[in-house]
Amino acid sequence: MIRLLITSALVTCAVTIVPSVGEARQATQIMAGDPSGPNVVFSFDLDGRTKGLRIETHLVGNPDAKLSIWVDHSKHKLFSRVLTTNDCKYGDDGAKCRFVVDRKDPEYWRFVVAFKRGKNAHIEVENAGVMQMGNDISLVGFARKLGSQP
Repeated sequence: MIRLLITSALVTCAVTIVPSVGEARQATQIMAGDPSGPNVVFSFDLDGRTKGLRIETHLVGNPDAKLSIWVDHSKHKLFSRVLTTNDCKYGDDGAKCRFVVDRKDPEYWRFVVAFKRGKNAHIEVENAGVMQMGNDISLVGFARKLGSQP
């Protein structure tokens, strides 16, 4: 009787913990900003489709703007980059900047570790010394979303 209870409890736990095939194939995303306005989206690849971390800005940032990211109260920025004309495109819905940090790049793994261990990420976009966007996002629960990546 006890064996049956333990076995059924383990099966139930395994079913709730293991993601379905459809879930395992989707990128893990986290967004800073307004979904219908200025925002920065981080998409962590889980199955090799995007080859790493894709960072996209929408309605914020343009060439020569600086994107800076740090986690918790760190004195050192996790990431800081001046956006280029290769990163940014203009369309009917405004500026969009996009670039990919390859999974083989140590910078990708710094993001994974920092986002898994951290509590808050701070994202800033400055253009000509003027703040275009400054947002904090909670990383609580992100490790669970990211799943099996180290």
